[in-house]
Amino acid sequence: MKILIVKTSSIGDVLHTFPVLSYLRKRFPAAQIDWAVEKGCAELLHGHPQLSRMLVLDSRVWRKTLFSKKTRLEISEFFRTLREEEYDLLIDLQGNSKSALVTLSAKAKEKVGFGWNALPEKPNWLVTTHRYNPPENLSVRERNLHLVQSHFQDFTAEEFSSPQLKISEAEEVRLVEILSKMRGERLMICFGSKWRNKQLGEETLFPLVKKIEERLHPAFLFIWGSETEKRLADKLHELFPRDSQSIGELSLSLWQALMAKMQGVLAVDSAALHLCATTETPTFSIFGPSSSAYYKPEGEEHQCVQGECPYGQIFEKRCQKLRSCPTGACVRNLKVETLFARFNLWWQKRENRYDRSHDF
Repeated sequence: MKILIVKTSSIGDVLHTFPVLSYLRKRFPAAQIDWAVEKGCAELLHGHPQLSRMLVLDSRVWRKTLFSKKTRLEISEFFRTLREEEYDLLIDLQGNSKSALVTLSAKAKEKVGFGWNALPEKPNWLVTTHRYNPPENLSVRERNLHLVQSHFQDFTAEEFSSPQLKISEAEEVRLVEILSKMRGERLMICFGSKWRNKQLGEETLFPLVKKIEERLHPAFLFIWGSETEKRLADKLHELFPRDSQSIGELSLSLWQALMAKMQGVLAVDSAALHLCATTETPTFSIFGPSSSAYYKPEGEEHQCVQGECPYGQIFEKRCQKLRSCPTGACVRNLKVETLFARFNLWWQKRENRYDRSHDF
Protein backbone atom coordinates (compact mmCIF):
# COMPACT_ATOMS: atom_id res chain seq x y z
CA MET A 1 0.00 0.00 0.00
CA LYS A 2 1.39 3.40 -1.02
CA ILE A 3 -0.26 6.56 0.31
CA LEU A 4 0.46 10.25 -0.29
CA ILE A 5 -0.82 12.94 2.08
CA VAL A 6 -1.04 16.42 0.55
CA LYS A 7 -1.04 19.00 3.33
CA THR A 8 1.49 21.62 2.38
CA SER A 9 1.17 24.26 5.12
CA SER A 10 1.04 25.90 7.65
CA ILE A 11 2.74 24.50 10.76
CA GLY A 12 -0.50 24.54 12.74
CA ASP A 13 -2.45 22.96 9.88
CA VAL A 14 0.18 20.25 9.45
CA LEU A 15 -0.03 19.49 13.17
CA HIS A 16 -3.81 19.21 12.87
CA THR A 17 -3.21 16.44 10.32
CA PHE A 18 -1.07 14.26 12.60
CA PRO A 19 -4.08 12.18 13.77
CA VAL A 20 -4.67 11.21 10.12
CA LEU A 21 -1.11 9.94 9.82
CA SER A 22 -1.50 7.95 13.07
CA TYR A 23 -4.79 6.50 11.83
CA LEU A 24 -3.31 5.45 8.49
CA ARG A 25 -0.23 3.95 10.10
CA LYS A 26 -2.40 1.89 12.47
CA ARG A 27 -4.69 0.74 9.65
CA PHE A 28 -1.80 -0.03 7.28
CA PRO A 29 1.25 -0.82 9.45
CA ALA A 30 3.49 -1.76 6.52
CA ALA A 31 2.36 0.98 4.14
CA GLN A 32 4.62 3.53 2.49
CA ILE A 33 3.17 6.85 3.65
CA ASP A 34 4.64 9.95 2.00
CA TRP A 35 3.77 13.60 2.59
CA ALA A 36 3.93 16.60 0.22
CA VAL A 37 4.78 19.65 2.32
CA GLU A 38 6.16 23.18 2.06
CA LYS A 39 9.82 23.67 2.96
CA GLY A 40 8.86 25.91 5.89
CA CYS A 41 6.99 23.02 7.54
CA ALA A 42 9.35 20.21 6.58
CA GLU A 43 11.24 20.39 9.89
CA LEU A 44 8.06 19.33 11.66
CA LEU A 45 7.81 16.12 9.64
CA HIS A 46 11.52 15.36 9.54
CA GLY A 47 11.43 13.74 12.98
CA HIS A 48 8.07 11.99 12.63
CA PRO A 49 8.59 8.23 13.12
CA GLN A 50 5.38 7.21 11.30
CA LEU A 51 6.30 8.89 8.01
CA SER A 52 8.15 7.15 5.18
CA ARG A 53 9.21 10.10 3.03
CA MET A 54 8.70 13.83 2.46
CA LEU A 55 8.25 15.55 -0.89
CA VAL A 56 9.27 19.15 -0.27
CA LEU A 57 8.15 22.12 -2.32
CA ASP A 58 9.08 25.76 -1.80
CA SER A 59 6.26 27.58 -3.56
CA ARG A 60 6.68 30.82 -1.61
CA VAL A 61 10.19 31.27 -2.96
CA TRP A 62 9.31 29.86 -6.36
CA ARG A 63 6.58 32.46 -6.91
CA LYS A 64 9.06 35.27 -6.28
CA THR A 65 11.79 33.88 -8.53
CA LEU A 66 9.71 32.07 -11.12
CA PHE A 67 11.95 32.94 -14.08
CA SER A 68 15.28 32.03 -12.51
CA LYS A 69 17.08 28.90 -13.71
CA LYS A 70 17.46 27.60 -10.15
CA THR A 71 13.72 27.87 -9.50
CA ARG A 72 12.81 26.15 -12.76
CA LEU A 73 15.17 23.28 -11.94
CA GLU A 74 13.74 22.91 -8.42
CA ILE A 75 10.17 22.89 -9.70
CA SER A 76 11.05 20.35 -12.39
CA GLU A 77 12.81 18.12 -9.84
CA PHE A 78 9.87 18.25 -7.42
CA PHE A 79 7.31 17.18 -10.01
CA ARG A 80 9.66 14.58 -11.49
CA THR A 81 10.10 13.00 -8.04
CA LEU A 82 6.36 13.24 -7.41
CA ARG A 83 5.49 11.38 -10.60
CA GLU A 84 8.10 8.65 -10.10
CA GLU A 85 5.81 6.95 -7.59
CA GLU A 86 2.43 5.37 -8.34
CA TYR A 87 0.26 5.66 -5.24
CA ASP A 88 -2.73 3.55 -4.33
CA LEU A 89 -4.27 6.45 -2.44
CA LEU A 90 -3.75 10.22 -2.36
CA ILE A 91 -5.43 12.33 0.32
CA ASP A 92 -5.62 16.09 -0.31
CA LEU A 93 -6.30 17.69 3.06
CA GLN A 94 -5.31 21.20 1.95
CA GLY A 95 -8.20 21.70 -0.42
CA ASN A 96 -6.88 24.77 -2.23
CA SER A 97 -5.56 25.60 -5.68
CA LYS A 98 -1.91 25.07 -4.76
CA SER A 99 -2.51 21.57 -3.47
CA ALA A 100 -4.66 20.91 -6.55
CA LEU A 101 -1.54 21.24 -8.71
CA VAL A 102 0.21 18.58 -6.64
CA THR A 103 -2.85 16.31 -6.61
CA LEU A 104 -3.39 16.69 -10.35
CA SER A 105 0.25 15.90 -11.15
CA ALA A 106 0.60 12.90 -8.86
CA LYS A 107 -0.11 9.36 -10.05
CA ALA A 108 -2.70 7.71 -7.82
CA LYS A 109 -5.50 5.19 -8.31
CA GLU A 110 -7.76 7.10 -5.92
CA LYS A 111 -7.58 10.79 -5.06
CA VAL A 112 -9.56 11.75 -1.97
CA GLY A 113 -10.51 15.30 -1.02
CA PHE A 114 -13.16 17.54 0.48
CA GLY A 115 -16.56 17.92 -1.10
CA TRP A 116 -17.93 21.13 -2.57
CA ASN A 117 -19.37 22.43 0.71
CA ALA A 118 -16.14 21.93 2.64
CA LEU A 119 -13.53 23.16 0.14
CA PRO A 120 -11.58 26.34 0.90
CA GLU A 121 -10.99 26.86 -2.85
CA LYS A 122 -13.44 25.29 -5.33
CA PRO A 123 -10.99 24.45 -8.19
CA ASN A 124 -9.62 21.67 -5.98
CA TRP A 125 -12.88 19.77 -6.58
CA LEU A 126 -11.83 19.09 -10.18
CA VAL A 127 -8.71 17.06 -9.32
CA THR A 128 -10.08 14.52 -6.83
CA THR A 129 -12.00 11.31 -7.57
CA HIS A 130 -13.65 10.77 -4.16
CA ARG A 131 -15.08 13.71 -2.21
CA TYR A 132 -16.59 13.99 1.26
CA ASN A 133 -18.24 16.76 3.28
CA PRO A 134 -17.53 16.36 7.01
CA PRO A 135 -20.24 17.57 9.43
CA GLU A 136 -19.99 21.29 10.19
CA ASN A 137 -19.79 20.89 13.98
CA LEU A 138 -16.41 19.13 13.97
CA SER A 139 -13.12 20.60 15.11
CA VAL A 140 -10.29 20.93 12.60
CA ARG A 141 -8.63 17.68 13.75
CA GLU A 142 -11.92 15.77 13.73
CA ARG A 143 -12.70 17.17 10.28
CA ASN A 144 -9.45 15.88 8.77
CA LEU A 145 -9.86 12.46 10.35
CA HIS A 146 -13.54 12.24 9.35
CA LEU A 147 -12.59 12.78 5.70
CA VAL A 148 -10.23 9.81 5.69
CA GLN A 149 -12.53 7.59 7.75
CA SER A 150 -15.38 8.42 5.37
CA HIS A 151 -13.39 6.96 2.53
CA PHE A 152 -12.91 3.68 4.40
CA GLN A 153 -16.35 3.78 6.03
CA ASP A 154 -14.55 3.26 9.31
CA PHE A 155 -15.68 5.66 12.04
CA THR A 156 -13.71 4.11 14.86
CA ALA A 157 -14.29 6.05 18.08
CA GLU A 158 -10.63 6.15 19.04
CA GLU A 159 -8.09 8.84 19.79
CA PHE A 160 -5.03 8.79 17.58
CA SER A 161 -2.23 10.40 19.53
CA SER A 162 0.91 11.82 17.95
CA PRO A 163 4.30 10.27 18.73
CA GLN A 164 7.21 12.26 20.07
CA LEU A 165 9.43 13.71 17.37
CA LYS A 166 13.07 12.66 17.33
CA ILE A 167 15.65 14.96 18.89
CA SER A 168 19.41 14.93 18.43
CA GLU A 169 22.00 14.23 21.12
CA ALA A 170 22.85 17.94 21.27
CA GLU A 171 19.17 18.78 21.76
CA GLU A 172 18.92 16.16 24.49
CA VAL A 173 21.79 17.89 26.32
CA ARG A 174 20.06 21.27 25.99
CA LEU A 175 16.78 19.77 27.22
CA VAL A 176 18.45 18.48 30.37
CA GLU A 177 20.20 21.82 30.93
CA ILE A 178 16.98 23.83 30.68
CA LEU A 179 14.99 21.52 32.94
CA SER A 180 17.77 21.37 35.56
CA LYS A 181 17.25 25.10 36.24
CA MET A 182 13.53 24.75 36.93
CA ARG A 183 12.43 24.17 40.51
CA GLY A 184 8.84 23.31 41.34
CA GLU A 185 6.00 23.19 38.84
CA ARG A 186 6.89 24.20 35.30
CA LEU A 187 4.83 26.61 33.23
CA MET A 188 5.71 27.48 29.64
CA ILE A 189 4.36 30.77 28.28
CA CYS A 190 4.11 31.16 24.50
CA PHE A 191 2.77 34.66 23.92
CA GLY A 192 3.88 35.08 20.31
CA SER A 193 2.18 34.56 16.97
CA LYS A 194 3.05 35.52 13.41
CA TRP A 195 -0.31 37.34 13.33
CA ARG A 196 -0.24 40.57 15.32
CA ASN A 197 -3.96 40.40 16.08
CA LYS A 198 -3.54 37.07 17.88
CA GLN A 199 -0.79 38.33 20.16
CA LEU A 200 -1.12 39.30 23.81
CA GLY A 201 -0.08 42.91 24.26
CA GLU A 202 2.54 43.84 26.83
CA GLU A 203 -0.10 45.77 28.80
CA THR A 204 -1.96 42.47 29.35
CA LEU A 205 0.85 39.93 29.32
CA PHE A 206 3.01 41.47 32.05
CA PRO A 207 0.33 41.94 34.74
CA LEU A 208 -1.08 38.50 33.96
CA VAL A 209 2.30 36.84 34.49
CA LYS A 210 2.78 38.82 37.72
CA LYS A 211 -0.55 37.58 39.08
CA ILE A 212 0.34 34.00 38.17
CA GLU A 213 3.70 34.31 39.93
CA GLU A 214 2.21 35.87 43.07
CA ARG A 215 -0.42 33.16 43.45
CA LEU A 216 1.25 30.02 42.14
CA HIS A 217 5.05 30.62 42.13
CA PRO A 218 5.81 28.36 39.13
CA ALA A 219 9.08 28.12 37.26
CA PHE A 220 8.54 29.97 33.96
CA LEU A 221 9.82 29.31 30.48
CA PHE A 222 9.22 32.37 28.28
CA ILE A 223 9.47 31.24 24.65
CA TRP A 224 10.42 33.57 21.80
CA GLY A 225 10.75 33.10 18.05
CA SER A 226 11.72 36.56 16.81
CA GLU A 227 13.74 39.53 17.98
CA THR A 228 10.58 41.40 18.99
CA GLU A 229 9.41 38.43 21.06
CA LYS A 230 12.90 38.02 22.52
CA ARG A 231 12.82 41.56 23.91
CA LEU A 232 9.54 40.80 25.68
CA ALA A 233 10.75 37.42 26.94
CA ASP A 234 13.96 38.97 28.28
CA LYS A 235 12.00 41.71 30.06
CA LEU A 236 9.77 39.08 31.67
CA HIS A 237 12.82 37.10 32.73
CA GLU A 238 14.23 40.24 34.38
CA LEU A 239 11.10 40.43 36.54
CA PHE A 240 11.65 36.89 37.86
CA PRO A 241 15.38 36.19 37.43
CA ARG A 242 15.48 33.29 39.90
CA ASP A 243 12.43 31.41 38.63
CA SER A 244 12.39 31.91 34.86
CA GLN A 245 14.28 31.48 31.62
CA SER A 246 14.00 33.26 28.28
CA ILE A 247 14.33 30.55 25.64
CA GLY A 248 14.54 30.75 21.86
CA GLU A 249 16.10 29.15 18.79
CA LEU A 250 14.29 25.88 19.43
CA SER A 251 13.74 23.23 16.80
CA LEU A 252 10.14 22.04 16.72
CA SER A 253 11.16 18.62 18.01
CA LEU A 254 13.05 20.09 20.99
CA TRP A 255 10.17 22.47 21.66
CA GLN A 256 7.78 19.52 21.75
CA ALA A 257 10.10 17.61 24.09
CA LEU A 258 10.21 20.60 26.46
CA MET A 259 6.43 20.93 26.38
CA ALA A 260 6.08 17.28 27.36
CA LYS A 261 7.99 18.05 30.58
CA MET A 262 5.80 20.99 31.62
CA GLN A 263 2.89 20.96 34.05
CA GLY A 264 1.11 23.42 31.76
CA VAL A 265 1.46 25.64 28.71
CA LEU A 266 -0.15 29.07 28.31
CA ALA A 267 -0.41 30.14 24.68
CA VAL A 268 -2.35 32.15 22.15
CA ASP A 269 -3.80 30.41 19.09
CA SER A 270 -0.50 29.65 17.38
CA ALA A 271 1.81 26.85 16.30
CA ALA A 272 2.92 26.58 19.92
CA LEU A 273 -0.57 25.66 21.11
CA HIS A 274 -1.07 23.05 18.43
CA LEU A 275 2.39 21.58 18.95
CA CYS A 276 1.60 21.17 22.64
CA ALA A 277 -1.58 19.31 21.68
CA THR A 278 0.69 16.51 20.39
CA THR A 279 1.87 15.93 23.99
CA GLU A 280 -0.04 15.06 27.17
CA THR A 281 0.58 18.48 28.72
CA PRO A 282 -2.55 20.56 29.52
CA THR A 283 -2.95 23.96 27.87
CA PHE A 284 -4.63 27.27 28.65
CA SER A 285 -5.12 29.29 25.49
CA ILE A 286 -6.37 32.70 24.41
CA PHE A 287 -8.40 33.11 21.22
CA GLY A 288 -9.59 36.23 19.44
CA PRO A 289 -9.88 36.35 15.63
CA SER A 290 -10.08 32.56 15.39
CA SER A 291 -12.64 30.12 16.77
CA SER A 292 -11.71 28.17 19.87
CA ALA A 293 -14.53 25.71 19.08
CA TYR A 294 -12.76 24.86 15.82
CA TYR A 295 -9.07 25.13 16.73
CA LYS A 296 -8.73 24.47 20.47
CA PRO A 297 -7.04 21.20 21.46
CA GLU A 298 -9.62 18.61 22.45
CA GLY A 299 -10.19 17.40 26.01
CA GLU A 300 -11.06 18.82 29.42
CA GLU A 301 -7.39 19.35 30.20
CA HIS A 302 -7.33 22.03 27.51
CA GLN A 303 -9.20 25.22 28.45
CA CYS A 304 -9.40 28.59 26.77
CA VAL A 305 -10.78 32.13 26.74
CA GLN A 306 -12.49 33.46 23.62
CA GLY A 307 -12.30 37.22 23.10
CA GLU A 308 -15.32 39.02 21.69
CA CYS A 309 -15.32 41.27 18.64
CA PRO A 310 -16.58 44.79 19.49
CA TYR A 311 -17.37 45.40 15.82
CA GLY A 312 -19.92 42.62 15.40
CA GLN A 313 -17.81 40.35 13.17
CA ILE A 314 -19.11 36.77 13.15
CA PHE A 315 -17.13 33.80 11.84
CA GLU A 316 -17.02 30.01 12.03
CA LYS A 317 -13.26 29.48 11.75
CA ARG A 318 -11.29 32.70 11.36
CA CYS A 319 -12.29 36.34 11.24
CA GLN A 320 -12.07 37.78 7.73
CA LYS A 321 -10.28 40.78 9.25
CA LEU A 322 -7.64 38.70 11.04
CA ARG A 323 -4.86 40.34 9.03
CA SER A 324 -6.41 43.76 8.53
CA CYS A 325 -8.17 44.74 11.77
CA PRO A 326 -6.38 47.90 12.97
CA THR A 327 -6.98 47.26 16.70
CA GLY A 328 -7.05 43.52 17.39
CA ALA A 329 -9.53 44.48 20.11
CA CYS A 330 -10.95 40.95 20.51
CA VAL A 331 -7.70 40.01 22.27
CA ARG A 332 -6.45 43.38 23.48
CA ASN A 333 -9.74 44.20 25.27
CA LEU A 334 -9.53 41.08 27.43
CA LYS A 335 -9.24 42.03 31.12
CA VAL A 336 -6.28 40.75 33.10
CA GLU A 337 -8.57 39.89 36.02
CA THR A 338 -10.78 37.77 33.78
CA LEU A 339 -7.85 35.96 32.22
CA PHE A 340 -6.24 35.23 35.57
CA ALA A 341 -9.48 34.00 37.14
CA ARG A 342 -10.02 31.56 34.29
CA PHE A 343 -6.35 30.54 34.30
CA ASN A 344 -6.37 29.95 38.06
CA LEU A 345 -9.49 27.78 37.80
CA TRP A 346 -7.86 25.73 35.02
CA TRP A 347 -4.65 25.34 37.03
CA GLN A 348 -6.55 24.07 40.07
CA LYS A 349 -8.57 21.61 37.99
CA ARG A 350 -5.38 20.48 36.31
CA GLU A 351 -3.84 19.75 39.70
CA ASN A 352 -6.87 17.73 40.74
CA ARG A 353 -7.13 15.82 37.46
CA TYR A 354 -3.46 15.13 36.86
CA ASP A 355 -1.79 13.89 39.96
CA ARG A 356 1.25 12.68 38.14
CA SER A 357 4.95 13.39 38.28
CA HIS A 358 6.94 15.14 35.54
CA ASP A 359 10.25 14.49 37.24
CA PHE A 360 13.03 14.35 34.76
